[in-house]
Amino acid sequence: MLTLNYSRVTGLGTVIAALTFSHSTLEAQTVSGTIDASITLEDACSVNGEEGAAVDFGSLAFGTHSALFDQADAQVAGGGGITVLCSPGVTPTFTLLSGLHDNQASPATHAMQDTAATAFVGYTLYTDTARTEALAVNDTIILSAFASTPQTIDLYGRAFGDPGNLPAGTYEDTLNVELSW
Repeated sequence: MLTLNYSRVTGLGTVIAALTFSHSTLEAQTVSGTIDASITLEDACSVNGEEGAAVDFGSLAFGTHSALFDQADAQVAGGGGITVLCSPGVTPTFTLLSGLHDNQASPATHAMQDTAATAFVGYTLYTDTARTEALAVNDTIILSAFASTPQTIDLYGRAFGDPGNLPAGTYEDTLNVELSW
């Protein structure tokens, strides 16, 4: 016959309760929470893949010709145009500000000066391949509002020779341009 002593049952219950309580205090605790993340983006544009206050808009290389040439044509950036990429919704404006030697070779708008600083070759920029729509100093080109793809500004140049009056040499100019938004 099995006889249980009340004190033993009570003692066993106390041991089980103590083990259960000890086990629950040894379990890992969990605390939940959040981490806030934020970023502020400003409208921006890149020109030919470059961002910043001063970027390279490309070049207008007329090549090598006889000093007796009549005219030569070229396109800014070697035929690829100026590639512009802006934030969605931005509507930028391209402005031709000035050249270093403007109005030195009439009737052209701009002029390239030879390294001896004695002669000029005049040239003008155009917005069309036929070179009928001249882009004057301070003229602007307004691009479309950006969605997600780059836009190209195509500018064409024509240099005007003065056969018999231009010495051989290298002629250069620098145009100041601006993209604003």
